[in-house]
Formats: sequence, C-alpha cells, structure tokens
Amino acid sequence: MSVTFYAYDTLAFRVRGGERVRENGHMSFAAPVLTRSQWRVHTITETRSLWVFGDPRCDEELRRALDDGGITGDVLRGIPGHYAAVVHGPQELVLVADPLRSFPLFYTVGDGGVRVSDDALELAGTGADYVGDADSRLEFLHAGYVAGRNTLYAGVRQVQAGEFVTVGAGNAVAAHVYRRLEYTDSAIRDQDGVDAVFSAALETTMSRFLEYADGRQLVVPLSGGLDSRLLSVYLREVGYENVVNFTYGTGRTREVLISEAVAAALGQRWHFCEYREDSIRRAWDSPETAEFIRYAHAGASLPHVQDWYAVRWLRQEGLVDDDAIFLPGHTIVGNMHDEPVLDEDSTSRERIRDLILGYHYALQPNNREVTSIVRLRAAIDSFLDEVGYDGSVTARLAALEYWNVRERQTKYINNSMRNYEFFGYEWALPMLDREVYLAWGELHPDITRNRDWYRGYVNRRYAAVTGEELGTFAASTVSAGKRQAVKSVLRRIGLLGAAERTITARTVQNHPMGFNWFVTGKSPAELYRYVLRGGTPLGEYADEFLMDTWNSHCRLFTPVR
Repeated sequence: MSVTFYAYDTLAFRVRGGERVRENGHMSFAAPVLTRSQWRVHTITETRSLWVFGDPRCDEELRRALDDGGITGDVLRGIPGHYAAVVHGPQELVLVADPLRSFPLFYTVGDGGVRVSDDALELAGTGADYVGDADSRLEFLHAGYVAGRNTLYAGVRQVQAGEFVTVGAGNAVAAHVYRRLEYTDSAIRDQDGVDAVFSAALETTMSRFLEYADGRQLVVPLSGGLDSRLLSVYLREVGYENVVNFTYGTGRTREVLISEAVAAALGQRWHFCEYREDSIRRAWDSPETAEFIRYAHAGASLPHVQDWYAVRWLRQEGLVDDDAIFLPGHTIVGNMHDEPVLDEDSTSRERIRDLILGYHYALQPNNREVTSIVRLRAAIDSFLDEVGYDGSVTARLAALEYWNVRERQTKYINNSMRNYEFFGYEWALPMLDREVYLAWGELHPDITRNRDWYRGYVNRRYAAVTGEELGTFAASTVSAGKRQAVKSVLRRIGLLGAAERTITARTVQNHPMGFNWFVTGKSPAELYRYVLRGGTPLGEYADEFLMDTWNSHCRLFTPVR
C-alpha cells in the first residue's frame, strides 16, 4: 500500500540516551526516537504500546496479534501493505520492517542499552561523537548502499526487508527473517497459466490500493518501458480517471516520445519536465537539496536523483494535487542477473558469491578492494546459508534474485520513495505488494529468468486497451542478434571491454536524463575519462556524497567550518 500522511500533531517522545526508564512503577525500554509525525500510537496495555507508520489497515492486524500473544513470522507473512512497526513494552522491544523496508528503522545496542529511531542520524552522533564505519563506506562507494544490517554509521544497525528484531532481557537482540523470495514446486510456465497467476495477483493489489485511493489523483512516472505502462494501462482498464502521467529528460528523446504516445493512446494527462543543465545545477546546490540528501539517504543508501528535479518541478508548478499519490512502476519482475548461470551443469556457492560481488559492486573502475572485505564476503555466505543454497537451478535463481531484491531493489530503487515523501506526497508500490511478490515465486525459472514473458504480457494488455502496437524504449535499435555477433568478434580480439566503456562514456557525456549534470566534482572531460576507465555516474555521486562535496550545504560526515 502507500504511505499514509495523517494530520496528527508531532508526537513528543522522551529521549534518555537509550537507558531504561521508569514508567508507572514499571521498568521499560527507553521510548523510540521517532521523528515523523505520521506514526500512529495504540495502547495495548498500561505498559505496552504499538507504533505504526504506513498503511492504516495494518494496525488492526498487528493489534490483534499482540492481543493473541505477540508478533510472529506467521502473523507478519499474512499482512499486505507497506508499513513499519514498533512494539514498546517493559519486557520486550520489537521492530518490524515490511518486505520492502518501506520505512527504515534503526537501532543501536551498547553499554547504555538499546536505542531505536526512524532516523539513523539520531543514533549516529555528530561532530566529535560521530564514528563512521570504514567497511560500510567502501561498500557504499562501490554499490551505492550498505549490505545487510549495517549502515554508514558504526554501531547503528538497520532492520532488513522482511525482518523483525526483538530485544529482550539483558538487551539480547534476535533478528528473524519472516519473508524472502522463494520458488514453489508448481512451476507454472505456459503463457495462459502465467498470465492468469500474475493477473490475479495484480488485480488483488491494485483493487486494494484503489479502494484506499478513493478517487484521489494518481501520478505515474511514465517511462518508455514496461512497468509504468502496465500501471497506466490498468488504470485505463478499470476506468480510473484522475490520472496524471509525467516524464522528463534533456529534450524530446525517443523515450519521451514513447511516453507521450502511450499517455495519448490511453487518453490520460501527460506532463514533460525538460532538464536543463543550468537549472539542474542551480537547484542541486541549494540548502533545500542538502535537506533532501540528509533525509533521503536513510542511513545506508545513495539518494535517488533520477526524478527528483521533475517532482520538484511538478510541485512548484502546481501540476499535481497536494494529496496526489505517486505510483512508480517498481516491480518484482526483472531482478535476475547473469542469466547464463541457469544453464550451467552445476554452480558452486563461490561462483554465486562472485556473481553477486561482480554485479552489485561495480560503480568504480576497480572493485578488487571492496570484493575482498571479509565482512561482506561473510555476509553473502551467511545469506546463502539462510536461503539454503544447494546448487540447483531454482536455488541459483532465488539466490541471485533475492539478494538483488533485498539489497539493491530495497535500498536504492525503492528507497527513491523518500523523494516523494520529501515533497509531501504519498506513494504506493502495488506491483511489489504481497500477492504479486508471492505470485512471482509460483512461476517456472524459464519465466522468471528474464523479462521476455513480461514484455509480451504488457504489450498484449496495451494493445487490447488501445488497439495499437507500440514498442518500448531501448538504448540500441540494433537487433539483439547483430549485437551478439559484434560482441563475439570484439571478445575474440580482446576489445569488448574497451568498446563497451567507450560507448558508455559517450552516452554519459550526453545523457538523455542529464545524469552528468548531477556530478559536481569532475569536469566533463574528467568524467569522460573516469567512465572510460570503468566508473559510473552513480559511483561519482557516491564518492561526492561520502566526501560531503555533492552539495555545498550538506555536512553529514565532516564538521561545519
């Protein structure tokens, strides 16, 4: 479901440095430092409270669970929607993150006890008290996020996606993963069967969301691809009229033209935000943006800037309603990578670990240093134990896809929801809600290994509604067969890597979404050489973020002079 912004006054929480405090004659864990006014509090008993953020329909199920004995994995697996929860009582403290880590929660455990907050900076310390985590900074530099329960701040932990953390007597902490991506034995693979399973799940999540939206304006960031198109198509199918699509870029690129054509075919409103270098750079280096960076990094993530300027523009121009709900097309589909591994006769744990490291830690020209971090390699090995990796095809798929979902998808892609929140809007991710998430695990690896079925599925629904055929945006108009033939030749003569880096560097120089304009620490020539060596714009963003040079007003890691 969506973030729910109620008109509550900011609630006052007592902060006692994490020590236990006395309430009504009973000993209790210190109250959590919850900084947002949208938390809702429920009194369970005289000394026990439940705090919930997000979908209000989650409250009753959580309250019922507490009345019936407590929070368990079985209870949490049955709750749809996007939320975070804290149970605060005299004998226990429970922190719950939904399967997307929709609203981050953080905690520290030390001599002073346990401290909890929804803002990592409340726990991290400032100035002389601040202590960074060297391994986390290195991970962040190469991936744009920090893996596992670690954050950028030493001693500050995050509750992972699909996890609940309990703190009991003696500050004993136990973390429980209650939801992970798993594949069933049903292995549905025929088109009609796959269509039916996916459509039923999408119908459930979208119907539930639209009941909540109740006619309010829905804003779709409509790209030239598949995911956002499916959402706009669905809204047209069910006759939801209050829809606004928007896209953005440096001009009327091919992707922009496709987005415009889709909106026109669906009869929906469409706005285009043109990105201009001087406007981007001026807006980025502002005190307001410093606050955005502070808010959006959520303790462990590179702030997602792709549509930041467009949402800011929509807000300033009054083009969307104040109570609009943003509906980005993030989905469970397409989280697999290194697809050829599924065709190997056997695949060792070490090979899977190396694929994870090679795919996720590739923002800088050389990742040798980060891939040798003992803690990171141990985290991946522990993850493979957690999912019961046995080398089977299904296990390979689940391991690669689930790590991507829990780490990059959750901490970078879905953390982009902080953008909408920062500008005061709600959001929803129905294609990542419970039923769609579970349906994906019912499909055969031949379906989930890539987006081939999904591409046909979205195109069929679009054609059925509009009577038109329309392709999707692709970086190249050359056929896949010709690309593979050229790559084979270049690979044989040892020039493939250099050729791909050259193409990437040239693309970055004239990026259709102006990604190069968010780089503040390199000249265009320096950025070109950096990408030519194997770096990426995100890698440069990460470096500047950690050095507090991305925005001249932001000081997260260095003291203000």
